[in-house]
Amino acid sequence: MAVATIATRRKVWTDEALEALPKDGHKYELLDGGLIMSPVHANHGTICMRMALLIGNFVQRHKLGEVYDSSTGFRLSDKLLLSPDVSFASHATLKKILIAPDKFLYGAPDLVIEVLSPSDRMVQINRKLDHYFEHGTKLAWLVNWPKEQVHLYTSDSIEALTRPNDVLIGGKVLPGFKCKLSQIFGR
Repeated sequence: MAVATIATRRKVWTDEALEALPKDGHKYELLDGGLIMSPVHANHGTICMRMALLIGNFVQRHKLGEVYDSSTGFRLSDKLLLSPDVSFASHATLKKILIAPDKFLYGAPDLVIEVLSPSDRMVQINRKLDHYFEHGTKLAWLVNWPKEQVHLYTSDSIEALTRPNDVLIGGKVLPGFKCKLSQIFGR
């Protein structure tokens, strides 16, 4: 979730204005009314893909909903359009937030996965996590690939997984999902 400087501010960013931004390889998000762009490094992309494959295969096999990559926007309010590195929305959640397949999702996913990058600032990450939980996210995984750790957040708790054999579980959001940290970090 590498975050560059705030690119520009407007009073209100419409969906059309956001969609008209240049296709320049940056991921654009709207945080508290400010537009931010997030270029990422190779390790970040590798970990995101591993996470997407791990949960994507599980979700598809159990027909639980949809998994999205970082290019999918979740419109939480007029001043908030976030796109987690990887996310999951159950069928029940999609009934509420999927307005049309060619539009942003209007609400929060059930699971948010954010992968840290060296330029990330915890203040901004915590603001994002707060916004996700305020709008209905039930579980968030914060992946720290340089330290090979995953922090699991719910609205009222945080748990840290720090060893290669620690097991990441999906809880009530992805019942039955399990994987060792070594599967994520490639040991």
